[in-house]
Amino acid sequence: MRVLLIDDEQFYFKLIRKTLKEAEYDLEYAKSGGEGLAKVSSFEPEMLIIDLKLPEMDGFEILERLRRDPKFSHIPVIVITSKDELSEKLRAFELGADDYIVKPFQPEELVARMGILARRGKAMQIVRQMEKTTSRSNATVLTVHSLRGGLGCSSIVVNLGLAFHKLWGKQTLLIDGILTAGQVALMLDARSNATWENLVGVDHENLDDVVINEMMCSHKSGIRYIASPRYPIAADTFTNETLKLFMDRLKYHNDFIVVDTSHDFSDMTIQMLSVSNTILLVMAPEMASLRTSMSALEIYDRLGISLEKVKIVLNNNSSNPAIKQAQLEKVLKRPVDFVLPFEAGEVNRALNFGQPFILSNPDLQICLKLERMAYMISDEVYKAIPPAVPSPTWKRVTSQLSNK
Repeated sequence: MRVLLIDDEQFYFKLIRKTLKEAEYDLEYAKSGGEGLAKVSSFEPEMLIIDLKLPEMDGFEILERLRRDPKFSHIPVIVITSKDELSEKLRAFELGADDYIVKPFQPEELVARMGILARRGKAMQIVRQMEKTTSRSNATVLTVHSLRGGLGCSSIVVNLGLAFHKLWGKQTLLIDGILTAGQVALMLDARSNATWENLVGVDHENLDDVVINEMMCSHKSGIRYIASPRYPIAADTFTNETLKLFMDRLKYHNDFIVVDTSHDFSDMTIQMLSVSNTILLVMAPEMASLRTSMSALEIYDRLGISLEKVKIVLNNNSSNPAIKQAQLEKVLKRPVDFVLPFEAGEVNRALNFGQPFILSNPDLQICLKLERMAYMISDEVYKAIPPAVPSPTWKRVTSQLSNK
């Protein structure tokens, strides 16, 4: 964090310089009010420490000028002075000071107060960002994809979606984007009263909230889902314009959207990949999967899909992988982002009985990995401010990450 000290007594700069450096603050110094205001513009500090008694202009005038300028009005300010008078404290706070410390002081006390202000400032910045968001149009959209079947993509979609819901308590939607024989509803042991068939023949001009709400089925866990059609639908049934508008409206109604896709690059798949914040490319530690993953990455690039939003998920399908992770990363020329452990017995039982393992057996290692994955993928807005009532999942994940 960049910190600017404005004080005509260089002694205090020397006093706090070493302590602030150890606390990983980048400290700049100005010895007058005029020099201080000039350095505010050039140095762009994230926090200010201002002495009230200064040549040219005093700390009160600096405070007043900063608080009038929208560019700098948000910067936390600690006032330091040799006078411990109530009238001066009150005036400083009225002009917008965030804290007040009397000389002489211990550098450790100053660092402690700066830490509090830094955390408060970050939280307020996030709050302002959330207040500016007047709708859920910035919902997190995540698509799970692979060009090879049998790698557990649908299982990841279902359990990862449930992990988002358990973690944040936010509205989560699963989309089964496979128009031939999708498995999302089956894995939820759910009987759907609506599927993609409901959208057939609906012109994009008539795609309103009534249609959207009818398509989103509710699950007893609290999440919602859009089911695969009962009978196969051609991949080009829906125009790109209809799919884009459909996704835009779904983003308004949900906080997290997790999409399952077919193992190809159909129009439906490309549209889902294009609107996603994150793409999870699933692979197994085997040669065929490695080859198809390399092909997928190449095609993403050709389609203009940013590879920065692609995360590699290694789903181990054996307790003794044929190809080691380091070898996969060497060939792919990029790291594996997430690794899921081999859990054949419980995973197969969950698939056969329609009971997601993250609900039926949350202590499995694969469940813990999926919860952590959900946290890492979540927007910084969620991670910056803890939930008002933290869920057991949130406590477990954050505890693991802090211990790590």
